[in-house]
Amino acid sequence: MWTKPLLKLFFALALPLALLHPGYAQSALEGQAAPAKPSYRQPAPSQAIPPAPQNRSKKLEAPQARGLLWKIESPGVRASYLFGTIHSDDARITQLPPAVKQRFDHATSFTMELIANGAGIVDMAEAMFFNDGQTLEKVLGKDLYAQTLQALTSRGLPTQGIEKQKPWVIMMSLSMPKPKSGLVLDLVLQLEATKQEKPTYGLETMQEQIELFNSMSMGDQVHLLAETLHTAAQMDAQFEELLQTYLNRDLAGLMATNDKYQPDNDAVYRSFMDRLLNKRNIKMLQRMLPRLKEGNAFIAVGALHLPGPEGLLSLLEKTGYRITPIY
Repeated sequence: MWTKPLLKLFFALALPLALLHPGYAQSALEGQAAPAKPSYRQPAPSQAIPPAPQNRSKKLEAPQARGLLWKIESPGVRASYLFGTIHSDDARITQLPPAVKQRFDHATSFTMELIANGAGIVDMAEAMFFNDGQTLEKVLGKDLYAQTLQALTSRGLPTQGIEKQKPWVIMMSLSMPKPKSGLVLDLVLQLEATKQEKPTYGLETMQEQIELFNSMSMGDQVHLLAETLHTAAQMDAQFEELLQTYLNRDLAGLMATNDKYQPDNDAVYRSFMDRLLNKRNIKMLQRMLPRLKEGNAFIAVGALHLPGPEGLLSLLEKTGYRITPIY
């Protein structure tokens, strides 16, 4: 089955919603106490978004095969930078390489996928619970519910109040490694932008990310949770493999992981991929264009959004920008 390995990949490299893992959410709230207040700006509604391509290629062109930091150039405007992140609080990840830190420190503005703040977490809290009288045990059945409790306990995650949580919320928590500091790379960048008083922009809203899961049928949510429980014991080893691929700046390797678990014919998978990557990439491109026109912007998104024919690097080139790997 493709579910578990791909969800790990998606949460780590494509969905900052995973920052609201219980340990990460608390750190996000505490981070708002930083003394400097940046100008937080949510994205304007998208207009005239073209239809997303239907298929991702299994091969990655050599110029885009390696690199996490990319220079974006256009005549008459200062260069901007696009940085691929992984949503991890591992110290090997959160310590910015000098080449990345230099561009970040000198940037005029900072843009990230999703601004983590108190208001966003409140929106998340409202969406993660049943409000129609349902309970998790009723939806899962006694056996699967018992397995869920055991899995949460074994990972040191809280079980209080889960009877009102939706299956996708539990699945998301179990698909991430145990939080250490809780300050994942995305939050480190956001807090540093706050200290430097950079205008900070979000490419998506919390509501848009929540809708990716709330729009799933209850049957699909239960299926994803069951698959997550089935292979939970392998998660730490899989995530370490993913971290090593990221640290090697191997975009081709990340795409290969995606291809490795891609089914030949699975409508749920194709729909999920289209919503998770293809359509979001087009929306992100449109919403980052104002920053690119201003110039000297530093933009951070999950690394899985960068490669491929429908990835941001290719979309930027098709829009007329010159892209060059820096790190």
